[in-house]
Amino acid sequence: MKESLSDNRKIFFMNHVIILAAGYGERMLSKKDKLLLTAGGHPVIYYSLMAFNDHSEIETITVMVNKYNKPEIEKICKLYRFKKVKKIILGAASRQSSFIKGFSAIEEDLKPKDIVLAHNGANPLPSFQEISKVIAGAKKHGACIVGHKITATIKEVDKKHVIKTHDRNKFFAAETPQAATRELFRKAINNALKKKLNVTDEAMLLEAIGQKVAHIQADENNFKLTTQADYFKLKSVLGDVPDDFRVGIGQDSHVFENYQKGLVLAGVKFPKELKLRANSDGDVILHALFNALSQAIGGMSIGFYADSICKKGITDSRKYLELILEKVAKQKFKINSVGIMMEGSRPKIDPIVSKLKNSLSKILGININRIGITATSGENCTVFGEGLGLQCFAIVSLIKAKHED
Repeated sequence: MKESLSDNRKIFFMNHVIILAAGYGERMLSKKDKLLLTAGGHPVIYYSLMAFNDHSEIETITVMVNKYNKPEIEKICKLYRFKKVKKIILGAASRQSSFIKGFSAIEEDLKPKDIVLAHNGANPLPSFQEISKVIAGAKKHGACIVGHKITATIKEVDKKHVIKTHDRNKFFAAETPQAATRELFRKAINNALKKKLNVTDEAMLLEAIGQKVAHIQADENNFKLTTQADYFKLKSVLGDVPDDFRVGIGQDSHVFENYQKGLVLAGVKFPKELKLRANSDGDVILHALFNALSQAIGGMSIGFYADSICKKGITDSRKYLELILEKVAKQKFKINSVGIMMEGSRPKIDPIVSKLKNSLSKILGININRIGITATSGENCTVFGEGLGLQCFAIVSLIKAKHED
């Protein structure tokens, strides 16, 4: 809201948003309305609504919907208490018609200098700064939009050949929000209706009356959901974890024997190094990996499974690992990546990393490039740093295994 002093009276200019959510998103190739698809734990439309509802410069929100998504969008507004949503209106067949219908529904409540923003519901991540800047740009210039600079080389073509290469610095990929004063939008709408214009965004309405439209750079995450690839990108930006992806963390530690040698790490034996004290071979790497894999599939810790194996006299930790790898396979997962972090002043891990990774690659059946091993000496801060034992942390990621034909 902006305050202006005229004739000793205070006039408040307000900012209103029309969110366009009446389309059907055919190019998404989804059985469900793309605005109702879930990303980051919420429907896509939730993010567009939240961006404006929580913005301090926005007074009211009008949502243009279709007859199929209207009930769900109403529920979303009620559930999340989007109090700035004042009207939810059935839109029309085109974006242009929906915007005009939404504008006409609120116009009588607006002052000439009030700012109206049009925003695609399918642009779920407009930033706070973008919204503020486009409002400021509209107040200063009458109209303003956001968009992305073109980075690819732009070619004009016919059906068979390239006709011309254009200077990409002169091109701009428009996004939303797009804003203008109420009086400019009314003039532009009247012109479009009179001349029966067919436009693809609100800026085109304004351009048709000779209005210069200012532009600002869009945030990198402000993009429109049009295809499945856009949807996957949104989920990635929001940190969405796919249903077929699991992560587990495991830890294990042992102290060294006083004199007995024969250290085993990742299934590799180091005869000159002190052995780790354990009922098994004390392989902290494989033990930590066991716990990580078990955690990822919702299983128990290594002790729950290994005690019965130890009673049979089996001390090779690779045998223990086989048990959990079978459980992973039964749940139709496979190992995607492995991270190992070692703590101890001895032995020096970096010189033996290649041996450890090669062994793990064979045991786990994954490419060596998907295994990372790092280490810290502990700097005498812990018993491991003092050289009394070794500690290992492991993290694994699992993905669903593809069915073989």
